[in-house]
Amino acid sequence: MKNKKTTLDQIAEAAGVSLSTVDRVMNRRGSVSPAKEAKVLEWASRLNVDRVLYRGYMRVLRIAVLMQSPKNPFYKGLRNAFAETGAAMSEMRINCFVHYLNLANIRATVKQLHEIADSYDALIVVCPDDPDLSDALRQISGKKPVVTLVTDIPASGRLTYVGPDNRQMGRAAGELMGRFTGPEGGDILIVLGMQNMTGHEEREMGFRSVIREHFSHCHISASLESGEDQARAGEVVRRALQENKNVRGIYNVSAGNSNIAQTIMAMGLEKHVVLITHELTPERRRMLRDGIIDAIIDQNPQEEARRALEVLARHFNRIQDAVPYGSHTPFNIYIRENCPKEIDML
Repeated sequence: MKNKKTTLDQIAEAAGVSLSTVDRVMNRRGSVSPAKEAKVLEWASRLNVDRVLYRGYMRVLRIAVLMQSPKNPFYKGLRNAFAETGAAMSEMRINCFVHYLNLANIRATVKQLHEIADSYDALIVVCPDDPDLSDALRQISGKKPVVTLVTDIPASGRLTYVGPDNRQMGRAAGELMGRFTGPEGGDILIVLGMQNMTGHEEREMGFRSVIREHFSHCHISASLESGEDQARAGEVVRRALQENKNVRGIYNVSAGNSNIAQTIMAMGLEKHVVLITHELTPERRRMLRDGIIDAIIDQNPQEEARRALEVLARHFNRIQDAVPYGSHTPFNIYIRENCPKEIDML
């Protein structure tokens, strides 16, 4: 005897909603709250509505991804990762759209956040932990899910944070710096992108902790800020190296590596100063292979994009199995000898 097909009445009863609500969801007629829609789709899945047919019932979710300009190589890679991952997840009926934030004008960015949120079902956000931005995201998260990516904003009301353990990455950088500078040690510079980026702050904290705990022969002489500006990164490092001839290491937390490297080489210090940074972009890969950069700690933008979209797919009951909330994405450490070929890069 053949199994009977699941009826709309059975879905309505299981989900605790009216038959008309189920009809509107399954036939995409609209006028159903996201919470009720998610419940209907969850029970449609549990009651084994044909998977292909079930997904055909689902309306397309519009996800806004907000980040800084792709002029920063990391954000270019992250943008590409969302393009590839979004295409791969098209069967979940999820479309993602990238928007760029101008963080030099916080008031304008707050307005931009609200305007973008009105047109989307959920937000994935990479931005500083600024009080005004956090407050705006908290207002938005009361209406629709917000996921923070790469760097957390704990008071934003976000559904979850997706990204690496930035403190642990900073500790790894500290361990490398302490070992690479050798028993003589010396003064160390830290170059931050933005101090109000939680991820940058956590990297600095982790780095300082390891230097203090295990490498007393190293001394952190200055913590500089580049504002995520390439030229400024090179300039603040140049001034610091001119003022302090005992600098043996530079830990660059964010952007500006090419300008910092040019400064080091112009001053003839490439054999004297250890440079450790983040993100294996094509340009940094070349500097690593040439021995200008000594180590790169690389997070995985493809994995971050995939997990962020999976979190939202699970939230809207598009999938039942995904990585649990709160688990950090992995990171890799590259030196010259294990640096992948350029063909493998984004």
